[in-house]
Amino acid sequence: MSFKYSSSTLKKIKKLNEIIALNIYGDKMSFQDEIQRVATEGTLGVVWLIGEDGKIYYTYGEWAVDPLVAFNAWKAQNPAVNLGGIKFTVIAISPERLISKNMGGQGYVIVAKCTNWPGAIVAWAPATVQMDYAYAAAARLAAKVQG
Repeated sequence: MSFKYSSSTLKKIKKLNEIIALNIYGDKMSFQDEIQRVATEGTLGVVWLIGEDGKIYYTYGEWAVDPLVAFNAWKAQNPAVNLGGIKFTVIAISPERLISKNMGGQGYVIVAKCTNWPGAIVAWAPATVQMDYAYAAAARLAAKVQG
């Protein structure tokens, strides 16, 4: 006996399989593979890996702002971030994260504390990406950094 599915049902099945594969294999992806995945998806446009000493250890993408401003705002728990004259309002801040949004449509700046290394991921996400997805992508990257 064979089943025939509509194209919309097949698309839903494919999407569910992708989600299942990500949940099963996502932890096995390397930091570099995860960077490529979020960049290809368009979830994060720029990523910096910054040590607790303030040194930038890795950069992916280009943006003419100083990521240390966001990093230091997170460490100092500041309620606002001004990057190169662009003001970002802090939506959420804690010792584990900073999520800030530019109300003029310049996107998000996110800081996610690394779980296995003394530092953080600082990332920029375009305004077209949902804030939760952008933070989740940055947090996944932060979890992949090994000291």
